[in-house]
Amino acid sequence: MLEHPAHPLVDIVIPVHSTSRPLARAVASAWLAARGAAPGQCRVTVVAHHLTGDQVREMLPPEHRAAVHVLECEDRGTTAAVPRNEALRRTTARYVSFLDSDDTLDPGAVTRWIGIAEHRGSDLVMPFQHHENDRVDITPITRPFRSARLDPVRDRLAYRSSAFGLVRVATARRLSAYFDEDVRTGEDQSFVVALCTGVRRIDLAPGTPGYLVHTDADARVSRQPLPIRDEVAAALDLALKPWFAGVSAAFRTSFVLKYVRVNFFPAVERSVRSGQWGEGRAQATKSVAAELLGFAPHVADQLSRADRRVLSLLEGTAEEGELLAALEARRRFGTPAALLTEGPRWLLARQAPVRVAVASAVQIARYRRGLVKCCRP
Repeated sequence: MLEHPAHPLVDIVIPVHSTSRPLARAVASAWLAARGAAPGQCRVTVVAHHLTGDQVREMLPPEHRAAVHVLECEDRGTTAAVPRNEALRRTTARYVSFLDSDDTLDPGAVTRWIGIAEHRGSDLVMPFQHHENDRVDITPITRPFRSARLDPVRDRLAYRSSAFGLVRVATARRLSAYFDEDVRTGEDQSFVVALCTGVRRIDLAPGTPGYLVHTDADARVSRQPLPIRDEVAAALDLALKPWFAGVSAAFRTSFVLKYVRVNFFPAVERSVRSGQWGEGRAQATKSVAAELLGFAPHVADQLSRADRRVLSLLEGTAEEGELLAALEARRRFGTPAALLTEGPRWLLARQAPVRVAVASAVQIARYRRGLVKCCRP
């Protein structure tokens, strides 16, 4: 195999922090994802985090060692933020595509994304994400069948928090979009929000080939239990970013609604089930809830009645059993309590439960069509 190109069109960046990661699988998939690209257009860059370059090369089969570009970065931080930022600073490519060392890319995926970006002038190409298990990925929850010129608010881009796909490097640098090195989880939030709210054009690549999330990642930081404040720090700390003052109130509301539903409530439920719930945790959770609700206008108005019931219990001194029952009730998505808002004015708001549920149903059908396409001979 040829040496890696010095000035590729796309850098496929794979951070790796442990010799236990299936790096060889990820690298092999990256080469297949570039199948059909012109010679020299794609480079695979592995960023060694808490590892040496020699350790990384030993993880690869001999035929891949010379062709893979290996970068070493500082041995600090516990997330992929440091190695991803190092790759962003040092890349010479027009585009960057991030791949976790536990996951893989479908054959031809990067070549497909290049075609979309070069033809349409995309700053960001969002990929189809599918999973090795039975999980259905409905993000982003777009307008029905929308895939071109996505709008951050109307297409609910806040629900797609991962930084995969294809990113135009010059745009990321212009926006000072970098991964948050100060949080313990959700380090990609600042990067994704900066892109979603600052780029000129975002396109979706529906269906396969896309990005495959594997189930054998036994040490993903985002799956480890954390204090409530740490669970949502990536969202709350966005207010400290210099560029965030220019983000519209509509997007901030959309973003925090997603965070409350997808991150905050599940974190509360894990905390209660951990057996360590007590007055201290209850007070900390109450404080975080107030901070989130004050992050943007009309957040509470667009929550379901079931969600509001949980918030009211957090305001008081509810027993653990009562709180768990309310947390479980909010996940019964077809019930009136999980669909209706407290005030009728907000019932059909774009970010309210009814319209999110309808758009999600469309996305589920779209997702399954994508899988059928993937599995056809």
